[in-house]
Amino acid sequence: MSHKKDSLKNFAKTGVTKRLGFAPLGVTSIPTQVAIGVASASYWRGMWYILDDNLFPDNPLYSAVASLGLGSFGLAFGQGVIARKAEYYARKEASKLPFYYTPIARFVTLYCVATSCVLVWRGAWMGWDIAYEKIIKESATDRGHLTKSGIGSHVLATLGLLAFGRFSSVLGPPAKVSIMKDLAFKATTWKQYSKAAKWFFK
Repeated sequence: MSHKKDSLKNFAKTGVTKRLGFAPLGVTSIPTQVAIGVASASYWRGMWYILDDNLFPDNPLYSAVASLGLGSFGLAFGQGVIARKAEYYARKEASKLPFYYTPIARFVTLYCVATSCVLVWRGAWMGWDIAYEKIIKESATDRGHLTKSGIGSHVLATLGLLAFGRFSSVLGPPAKVSIMKDLAFKATTWKQYSKAAKWFFK
């Protein structure tokens, strides 16, 4: 029994860190996590306000639809380019990236995907407000209605994400550094859990 306990302790100390690439998050990492969270929120805030002021500012419905449309196109294009390139060079078994796929090109692609995420979020956010106002005949942002509207979107979104098995998608900076795949919820063995948990510890 004592040997089994020692094995578990050793696994906890070394096995997890080696197999999952886990470096314990100490106090010194908290400021970094918070700084990343602030920077990410600032990025979203800046893009959101620019869109508020320039994308059909006088027509919320048009603005919401345009946000969803542009965001969907940006995600399809940005991620499609990445996926096609990865598949192409995987088939060729290339050891290096193509010369034209420079860090700048990769940043532009990533920036396109990141901005598309803001667009999709904004379109969905505005869509909820517009739908609430049409159905309830009150503004979703009025005092008292904030809670009602919030509960509605929160509950439906939670159920939807759980149904898709993608609830971890709601995580963002600073929690991004500790993301866990939904597979971990369903794990029944150490092997299954380790496969899912490695994403948590990266």
